[in-house]
Amino acid sequence: MKTRSIKRNLINSISAIFGLFIIIVFTFVDVSVDDWAQQQFKFELQEKTNQIKTSTHENSASTSDNSNNHYVYQIWKNNQTIKRSASLHPYPELDLLHTKIPINSYKLVNVTMPNNEPGQALLSSYIHRNKDGSSDYMYITVSTSTKSLDRMTGLLDILLIGSFLFSMIIMRIVAKKIVQKGLYPLESLNRQIKKFNNNNTYSNNDFAFYEHKSYSEIDLIIKELNNFLTNNRNNIENEKRITSDIAHEIKTPIAELITLTEVHQRFPNDARLAETFTDDILQISNRMRVIVENLLLLQRTSSTIELYKEPIDISLLLTSIQHELTFKYQDITNRIQLKTQLDTVIITDIFSLKTILTNLIDNALFYSPPASAIQINVLNNTHNIIIEVINVATINYSETEIQKLIQPLYQYDSSRSDDNRYGLGLSIINNICKINQYPLSITQTITGDFTVTVSIAQ
Repeated sequence: MKTRSIKRNLINSISAIFGLFIIIVFTFVDVSVDDWAQQQFKFELQEKTNQIKTSTHENSASTSDNSNNHYVYQIWKNNQTIKRSASLHPYPELDLLHTKIPINSYKLVNVTMPNNEPGQALLSSYIHRNKDGSSDYMYITVSTSTKSLDRMTGLLDILLIGSFLFSMIIMRIVAKKIVQKGLYPLESLNRQIKKFNNNNTYSNNDFAFYEHKSYSEIDLIIKELNNFLTNNRNNIENEKRITSDIAHEIKTPIAELITLTEVHQRFPNDARLAETFTDDILQISNRMRVIVENLLLLQRTSSTIELYKEPIDISLLLTSIQHELTFKYQDITNRIQLKTQLDTVIITDIFSLKTILTNLIDNALFYSPPASAIQINVLNNTHNIIIEVINVATINYSETEIQKLIQPLYQYDSSRSDDNRYGLGLSIINNICKINQYPLSITQTITGDFTVTVSIAQ
């Protein structure tokens, strides 16, 4: 595929536009000057004709003269030749063009001169008043070569063509300079990108695109590139942290399994180890299974999942979730307080909504004081259905810590020692909300009320 160049296209476009403008101007000038020269030639021929008329009638006895050889003329009186120019003497049998035209009129025609040069002839007819009162019908034809006129107009055409070519060269050079200057910020940015690509990873950590002078178009590109670098660095740091946390979460139960197995092999007859060995192995294995399942769910919700929207009764769904969580929280029925203003079903994906509510209710029950109430509000406004899960948190989070809660495997320090929490619940919820385009909000009041809000468009 042929590579296109913005610079070359701009230069060609500017040159073509101004070239067309120059062609129009030069063509107008050429036509105007040619018309002016032709008109001047005609006026001069008319003036010469009038002079010949005057000199002829002042000296009517003369049949020849010594007029300028550039002009050839012949005069007729009542269709009889009365005078010929001296330049016609070598051609006694040759008569100039004699065509009838209206009295007192002129006619300019192209002719061939006696010496076979191209020329023009002015034909004129008039009535001459004699001294005795009589009048004669006169006819005169004056011819002259157009060689000098053609030479002048040809030279003018050459000058105009040369001027046009010179103007186009100058215009091309000026357009190139203007485009190069205009594209300099883009070329500077391109050099920075090459420099960034050629640098090593450590040099790129603090790299930022910049431009000494501010241009609205370039500033927008630089801003987006720097935002991309910032997001990319944050993603890399998150990936590093997630990888480290995954290794930590998996390494701990694996180390426990290895330790238990080695101790049992070393003391196979110890009754105390034998009694709990199977249960310990099963418990550790279940923990690993839960970690892997949550990680797989996190990965699944990190990309696009298939959504099957259907009518869902929120009350029945919440009852089902309470039943499923009863084995972990025996008093769940007494602790959850449902307040709903919804008189219709929710049209959404059952897997998405159930996963969101299950994780929110599980977190609220776990991270709130024992026997404290969990408030679930389902509100209906004009455009959205608002679901709020509110609990009293035992920890006062800062704004930065609240923003980190949706990061995978992030856990507040005091809860890391718990074997049943892995810091994946809110990350999974955040991913599902992004896929479904549900706005997610996490806030905490001064009194400690921790609220997670999900908005579902109707």
